[in-house]
Amino acid sequence: MPIRINLLAEQQATDELRRRDPVNRAIWAAGFVVALLLIRGAYLQVKMMRTMREVNHYASEWKTIEKEYSLVISNVDRIAEVERRISALQSLATNRFLWAPALNALQYTIVDDVEMVRLKTEQIYAFTEGIKPSTNSVGVVNRGRPSTSREKIVMTIDAKDSSSKPGDQISKFQEKLNSEPYFKTNLKRSELMGRSPVQTDAVNPSRPFMQFTLECEFPQRTR
Repeated sequence: MPIRINLLAEQQATDELRRRDPVNRAIWAAGFVVALLLIRGAYLQVKMMRTMREVNHYASEWKTIEKEYSLVISNVDRIAEVERRISALQSLATNRFLWAPALNALQYTIVDDVEMVRLKTEQIYAFTEGIKPSTNSVGVVNRGRPSTSREKIVMTIDAKDSSSKPGDQISKFQEKLNSEPYFKTNLKRSELMGRSPVQTDAVNPSRPFMQFTLECEFPQRTR
C-alpha cells in the first residue's frame, strides 16, 4: 500500500491557524466599520454641499425680493397709521359730548321759587400719549396704540331758593333734575356743594332767599 506524504501539511496548518486568529478577525471587522464610517461621512458631505447650495439659492432669492418686502412693510405701517387716524376720527365723532341736549333738558327742571343765577360748564381733558406702529426684527407688525384723551364733564348750577321757607325747595329741585329723562340716563351724579345763610333781597326785602350750588358730573369719556 503506497504511503502519501503531504509536504505542505505544516504550511497548511500554519495558514489555518492564521485564519482562525481572533486578532485578524478583529482587524477585518474594524476595517469594515471604518469603511462604513467613511461612506457615511462622504454621504453627509455631499448632503451638506447640496444644502449649502440651497441656502445660497434662497439667499440670492431673498436679496431680489428684499426691496419689495421692505416696500410692503412700509405700506403696512402706513395703512396702520391711516386706520389709527380713521378710528380716532370716528371716536371723536361718536363720543364727543354735546351740551345742547343737556341745556334743553335743564329747562324742564323748573321748580317753583327756585331761580338759576349762574350756569358753569367744564370739560377737563387728561391726555395719554400713543405708541406708534413698529415692525420687529422678524417682520411682525405692532399696530401700536393711538393717543387718547379722557374727558371729565362737569356742570355747576348756582341758584337761589326764594320760597316761604328758603332751603326747602333745594332737595325738590335736585330730585326734579335727577328724574328728568335725559339726566336720569346720562348723569353720573348730582351733589349739593354748599348753601348760603338766608339773605334779604335788595330789590324785594320782604322776600328772603338762600343761595345754593349744585354740581352735576357726567360719565367720563375717552376719545
